[in-house]
Amino acid sequence: MSLPTGPERTGPLTGPGLAAAARTNRGPREGNEDAFVCRPDLGLFAAIDGMGGQMGGERAAALARESLLGSSDLLQAIRNANEQIHNLAEKDAALRGMGCVASAVRVEDAGARIIHVGDTRVYLAGRAGCEQLTRDHTVAARRQEDLGISAPAARGISGHNQVTRDIGGRQQKDDEWVDRLQVDLEAGDLLMLCSDGLHGAVPAADLFARLRRARKEDVPPVDLVDALVDLALKNGTKDNVTVVVARYTPGTKPWWSRDVRELFNRG
Repeated sequence: MSLPTGPERTGPLTGPGLAAAARTNRGPREGNEDAFVCRPDLGLFAAIDGMGGQMGGERAAALARESLLGSSDLLQAIRNANEQIHNLAEKDAALRGMGCVASAVRVEDAGARIIHVGDTRVYLAGRAGCEQLTRDHTVAARRQEDLGISAPAARGISGHNQVTRDIGGRQQKDDEWVDRLQVDLEAGDLLMLCSDGLHGAVPAADLFARLRRARKEDVPPVDLVDALVDLALKNGTKDNVTVVVARYTPGTKPWWSRDVRELFNRG
């Protein structure tokens, strides 16, 4: 029996100092091996892409999702997910080769802590512009670094779908396989997490321009999520598409935290 990977879309969500939304779509595939976490009430967000066929990929993504939701420590959550997925694949021949890649973010105070394995991505659209915070763990990305060429020039390099790191593929003795970083946030900043179904179908220049414009024009996260998923589908993505967007809005409270008297004791 497989674990549920969650809904296909969230609609608009709010939490202390955050507004967010997420959506996933199976694209041209028969099933969806992607999953996401979009919990602005916890300051927790993730994009997860399962591997190993529909049954194995969905199960691995769901296990990673549940592990992230069950721990306040992102690194420990990824460690736990790696062990669970690996052990399950060792016990069940039908699940051999299962695994996933993931990027997760926890927003606390005025900063975001990020963990990353594989070719999901995290972008930040800030006042100074837009940047990709994570680096892909793929054969193509390694070749690009070795050759010292730009991302547009590297689009023709083979190996974009061959990940060099994953969650669950092997037992790990240390934490060097997990990238960790932290960034400061300013009011209005946008964090966008996605699977390769988005960034593989939308040119980087177009994606950056849309994120910059969304930050400048205060586009609601739910509208941006829908626009990006629809764009990937229009561009002919070959994979599942998952997008999670969070806007940092310090000083705001979620609608459910407002004083009850303000809502029900008027006049």
